[in-house]
Amino acid sequence: MSGTCLTAHEAQAPAADSAAGAVPETAAALLRRGGGTILDAIGNTPLVMVDGIWVKLEYLNPSGSIKARIAKYMIERAEREGLLRPGDTIVEASSGNTGNAMSMVAAVKGYRMLVIMPDGMSGERLAISRAFGAQVMTLGDFHVNDALAKAREIGRKPGHFASQQFDSEWNVEENRIWLGPETLAQLPDGVVPDAVVGGVGTGGTIVGVGLCFRERNPSCRVVAVEPDESCTLMCGEVGRHLIEGISDGFIPGIFARHRQVIDEVVPVDSDAAIAEMRRLAREFGLFVGPSSGAHLVAAREVRARHPGGPGQPALGTRPGTERCRGAYRPVSWPARRPR
Repeated sequence: MSGTCLTAHEAQAPAADSAAGAVPETAAALLRRGGGTILDAIGNTPLVMVDGIWVKLEYLNPSGSIKARIAKYMIERAEREGLLRPGDTIVEASSGNTGNAMSMVAAVKGYRMLVIMPDGMSGERLAISRAFGAQVMTLGDFHVNDALAKAREIGRKPGHFASQQFDSEWNVEENRIWLGPETLAQLPDGVVPDAVVGGVGTGGTIVGVGLCFRERNPSCRVVAVEPDESCTLMCGEVGRHLIEGISDGFIPGIFARHRQVIDEVVPVDSDAAIAEMRRLAREFGLFVGPSSGAHLVAAREVRARHPGGPGQPALGTRPGTERCRGAYRPVSWPARRPR
């Protein structure tokens, strides 16, 4: 573990039942008796300025991405609703980040976890879910469609809960009542967002945060981002691209239901997203993934076309590193579909 580890305690006599070699308390047991866990570190990520645009550093969440928020929120909502019980298995279709985040939360809470992921994702994504104790099933090629159908099928079995990130309104709700207000509270006094920019994997982040921001500024533009090579939202095209985590091969249920919230969709070329990703690491020390690069490319374009007033910059959400070390190697493009 990098960094400094520090332990603190109150001086007291040893407990009568303590003994050398005693089995340490598990995270699940600690959680049940009200102790703190790694889940307490989710949220309150920094908001910083990059090129005159506010960006939220969601890669500093403990699972490495923005998805730690919906994983914790949706699992705890399911617990409160009686849909998830001790010993159950959580099932989620994911291209990576949500699977990692759900696996982390499941590990802490003592649930079994099944992540269903398409082939073609980075090896780091599979390895992280497995490190958290999850079972990982690969199904389909690159896009999530087949994995999503299988997750729904397995989720209907007794003792299983399918969290359904692409369809659940809890996804939107979390972003509207947690991430959105947290971000607004971090802006300087008197500053309101002119626009918010976010890539569409599930659509929950850009829709939920957009709804929240509109309560503060009804004129706030809500801008979705997708790969130029796979303009599914704009024109129904499905293709391979290098911006993992967005454009999973279909229009998510969340986006379809809330399409009226979105003012525009901005396509970003994968090569441009990766070039920006590398610049963010080199010039700002931000080790993020291709979708973060795409966000900043899109945010600059939106700001150029819709300049705000003084002190009112656009804001781009920044989902995470995506455990994308492979993206910093020389790019080898998959075959592109004819345009």
